[in-house]
Amino acid sequence: MNFPAGKNTPKNRIFASLLFALLALVLLSLNAYAPAGSLPASSSSPYIIGVKVYQPVDRPEALFNAWKKLGINTAFISQELAGQENFIRLAREAGIKIFIILPVFYNPEKLKASPELSAITGEGRPAKDDWVEFVCPGNRAYRQELVEKARKLVEDYQLDGLSLDFIRHFVFWEKVYPGAEPDLLKTTCFCPDCLATFQEETGIKIPPEITGYPAAPAWILKNHRQAWQEWRNGQVASMVEEISLAVRQVNHFLLLNIHLVPWRQEDFGGARISVAAQDPKSLFRYVDYLSPMCYAHMVKRPPEWINSVVVDLKNIAPNPIIPSIQVKEAYLPQKLTLKEFDLCLQSALKPPSAGVVFWNWEALAESKEKQQVVSKRIREFTKQKETERSQTRQKLTVPRAGLRSSPYGARQPFPGVDYWLGAAGDMARRFPGSKPALVWIVSTMERDRARKDAQVYTSRTRLTFPAPSGGENNYENIVFADSDANEAYLEEFDRAGYQVWLQVEPAMADLPTLIDLVMERYSRHPCVIGFGVDVEWHRWSEQDNEGVAVTDDQARLWVERLRRWNPGYLLFLKHWEARKLPPAYRDGLAFIDDSQIFKSLDEIVLEFARWSRWFYPSPVGFQFGYPSDRPWWQKLSDPPADIGRAILEVAPNCSDLFWVDFTMKEIWPEKK
Repeated sequence: MNFPAGKNTPKNRIFASLLFALLALVLLSLNAYAPAGSLPASSSSPYIIGVKVYQPVDRPEALFNAWKKLGINTAFISQELAGQENFIRLAREAGIKIFIILPVFYNPEKLKASPELSAITGEGRPAKDDWVEFVCPGNRAYRQELVEKARKLVEDYQLDGLSLDFIRHFVFWEKVYPGAEPDLLKTTCFCPDCLATFQEETGIKIPPEITGYPAAPAWILKNHRQAWQEWRNGQVASMVEEISLAVRQVNHFLLLNIHLVPWRQEDFGGARISVAAQDPKSLFRYVDYLSPMCYAHMVKRPPEWINSVVVDLKNIAPNPIIPSIQVKEAYLPQKLTLKEFDLCLQSALKPPSAGVVFWNWEALAESKEKQQVVSKRIREFTKQKETERSQTRQKLTVPRAGLRSSPYGARQPFPGVDYWLGAAGDMARRFPGSKPALVWIVSTMERDRARKDAQVYTSRTRLTFPAPSGGENNYENIVFADSDANEAYLEEFDRAGYQVWLQVEPAMADLPTLIDLVMERYSRHPCVIGFGVDVEWHRWSEQDNEGVAVTDDQARLWVERLRRWNPGYLLFLKHWEARKLPPAYRDGLAFIDDSQIFKSLDEIVLEFARWSRWFYPSPVGFQFGYPSDRPWWQKLSDPPADIGRAILEVAPNCSDLFWVDFTMKEIWPEKK
């Protein structure tokens, strides 16, 4: 029986019959395999209006009421405040999301006790400027300590999210003004360990006659600057990845935010990467939000600059962008006036912003006038966004929408072609301009008939059509049907102009061979747009019961084989775990997520948004409507449309939406 392998993450399994689907539903109702963690009731709001709060507060209930009147729905709090009795509990009861701020490489207390952990500049000095001092981002012991600290925060507190601050290399960016030319010899980390690791991992060797500071760092920057920057960026990105993996093992639905230096791509000669080592392209897949610290007054920028930072980031990353703005002057003697604050807030809320975070509440609490500005602008923003959202949701479209079809998913007898034409067409009509489409499964895992006590499979896949003439016994781990189950359907799909993916459950069969067998038989059909592999069943065994991960080389080989039949064909790879799919190869691929076992629409949307970002900008698709999710989707007014539109709001690279055949007759009953 295929049940979820772990209860911390939503796992999709293919149920061989309605019996197993219903059994999984019963288990879900008992919470035997429910995902850990849950989304707060307020998560349906797509916008974050937040405040950063560092100091303990009196009368939290009154504070939360004041926030709600201003339109504030999220608090980014210090670890000190998180420890205040009942603060987080009361915030959640009030509908306020809570993110704990985790400083990553800024740790003065640690450096005071262990100064040898300091990052080292190219001049050979500890990374310190005023109050800013950084730990070496490459120190393995410190990194592991940080990961465990993050994990413990999530275990100890009922958080909605974790907000990663100082997740970069050393720079006092708050005092970097327009026209500055950063000195790369003042960047980090050039400590002996980092220099040794860089050489080991890149194969670049510093000549033996080049020693000491600043000679060795200067040699690297002159001769291998690109390689050095990529390696430094990797230190930051891998830290985000390690924290993300650790905390989501505790709470899969924990939200992650990352604080970014407010530099655009070309600012200071590309210093976002060369100095801070924050490359949004390598970071966005691991987190849910990006929050540039757009303190315009502090860095001597005009208010409209804030929106330009948001636009710059949005051109790179699909995540919601939540700019943080300052409430009160800092580092400069000039006052941040009410008018300038208002202009900054308006700029921060301009499209494509998904909200704003105020730095900080302590400053905002001092000014009733600025609170009035906040209340007014947030009301305007929310009203405008909700109007736009309501209008946009009805117009959301996707290239293809339809149904998944398998020999075992629908209640028997297997529906006739008119049913598939009608139901898939009706699904597509929910999304204006979409083509009716089907995932048509043409091979399934062969059941081990000798194992009557459990649902176990052999190493073979069973194709739903006969073998080529004389070839019945010539194909290892492949068995054939006596008659063709697909031809009559594909002919009608041709006539109707539908689009069809031909999918296999490969077992231990050779994939290029399966591609050739399927395409030799069906590539003549104009409805066929490509080939699909359910990776859950790729080289499946009782030991590897979620399938064997696909490598870049395998994916490249399969795409090349498929293109022999038609250069325009795409190959889709399907799973619910992104790490089961090729880490880097993308050409000619689409990626289908078939996750299930969610508690709400919010959870499935969050999961699919993460899938979309992981493979962005490659095309992605989604299967939904599983029996295990019926308790919540059956309450929606139009489940296929409501789920599909919610997905399209968060997945700009979505190419395919499919309702599964296990429950399709509940949505599209067969005519008697």
